[in-house]
Amino acid sequence: MTNELINFKNIALSNDLLDNQEQKPNLYDLKVVFDLYTKLVSIQNNVESESMFNSNYVYDSSRSITMLKHFENAAIDLQRRFNPRKTLEIGSNSGIFIKHFPNDKSIAVEPCSNFAELTNKMGIKTYSDYWNQKTCEKILSKHGKMDLVFSSNTISHVQNLNETLQSIKNILNDEGVFILETPSFLEVLKYNAFDQFYHEHQSYFSLISLSNLFENIGMRIFDVSKHNVHGGTYRVMICNMDAHYFDVVNKSYYKEESDFGVDNFYKIEKRIEVMKKNMVDIRELLEELKQKGKRVVGYGATAKFTNVMNMCGLNHKHIDYVLDTTPIKNNKWIPNTNVQIRAYSPQEIKDIDYFYLGAWNYKKEILKKESDYLSDGGRFITHIPRVEILK
Repeated sequence: MTNELINFKNIALSNDLLDNQEQKPNLYDLKVVFDLYTKLVSIQNNVESESMFNSNYVYDSSRSITMLKHFENAAIDLQRRFNPRKTLEIGSNSGIFIKHFPNDKSIAVEPCSNFAELTNKMGIKTYSDYWNQKTCEKILSKHGKMDLVFSSNTISHVQNLNETLQSIKNILNDEGVFILETPSFLEVLKYNAFDQFYHEHQSYFSLISLSNLFENIGMRIFDVSKHNVHGGTYRVMICNMDAHYFDVVNKSYYKEESDFGVDNFYKIEKRIEVMKKNMVDIRELLEELKQKGKRVVGYGATAKFTNVMNMCGLNHKHIDYVLDTTPIKNNKWIPNTNVQIRAYSPQEIKDIDYFYLGAWNYKKEILKKESDYLSDGGRFITHIPRVEILK
């Protein structure tokens, strides 16, 4: 049984960038619900996966220095700890994790064919399929069971969650380990990150909901660590219920979630009200700046930026355009806003009064990169955890 938390109307798919101003965006409702049994927050009646994850998918994890370092360190740490003979990555994107494993002992699954083609060229056997029982059986028949399965910011995207988790259990050896990296729902609530709700993110995991979900299929969490990427991420280590791994989870993680109310519908509902106020504050600040004749430009044409624009009812009257370093995004348009994406260059930023920080999860990296701009009087606007101007 589920209870509704919030229902956004006519929201564009966050990565469905437009080729020109005249192109009509596809708009869908975005209904967020809370499961009273598992304590999982998720999207109800979502758009089909094929509309979101395909050969036109534009998010490339290799464009961030932060992500490159994060996945390299993750690959090194996990190989040292578990010494896997065979490794599978689900949702490999541009391959910045799996490339650090031996090619002849590594397999990847990536439904977006543009990225699957990229990692196949690296010499990593990559299946351009969605992860499900059929794909699991195909890999089992050709490669056998796995010692380590890794998936970062991907399992939260799938709509067939029970089948997905059961298929991961099926492909693991008895002592195999599943490493799940996923944005923390606790951090979404703590930082009022309403822009983390979008169609591509089907589920919003807490450790409490994950424990319930894995217990239902005979698996358990035995270790957890926290990381700063994607606005706050858990790295969760999961094994079969009777596998020989000691439980070393820091119990304070569960207590912090429980105290904050990630498993309590009414406490979550109160945080949603704060997020709604945040949306109003964003629009009012931008309208005030534009009335004063200020130039306001987006920094990072991220999924989060698209969400903020759509959820707050913003358009080209609030944001002049947005700069981004990803070539395949350049000269496209943010859906439902009439805001163009332009290629980033240091020369572009000199005469801009305010940047709206679309890529707020890389704030530290960006502010360091643009220290000269800030020193010269430039300003960044963020809405995390509240609307403020960064000097």
